[in-house]
Amino acid sequence: MKQKVGMVVLVIIILAALGFIVKQAMPKKPTYGINMVDVKAKKVFQQTITVGETTNYPLNSPYTGENTAYPADQCMKCGTIFAYIPYTPKSPTEEPPSPEIMMPKCPKCGSFEITVPEIPQGVKEIDVNQDEIPIVDMSKGTE
Repeated sequence: MKQKVGMVVLVIIILAALGFIVKQAMPKKPTYGINMVDVKAKKVFQQTITVGETTNYPLNSPYTGENTAYPADQCMKCGTIFAYIPYTPKSPTEEPPSPEIMMPKCPKCGSFEITVPEIPQGVKEIDVNQDEIPIVDMSKGTE
């Protein structure tokens, strides 16, 4: 009788170990960081996005608990930080209607010299010292 109980326990331990090994061996979905701006809390922060998942903006912000976070861009000419919603093709083979849709443009001065706002190393977020944060929505094109 003790031998049967011991055998059952051994089988359970082996199955649990195999389950753990299989789970560890499965590839993890790759992620990347993107600088986001919360247009309500006026903060730029980094958000982790999983590759391959559909991202519908705005995302939930850790600062407001609301859907107020967008990808952040900053004009190199005038310094304006703005939210930019990129063009989303309707199918993987669709080409955008024009190059301007893929290029963010500053809503304040019109410059195409755009960068991502820098968050200093070791800092969780930066405050945006602007009256308002414009949202440039190119997700549907220019129509």
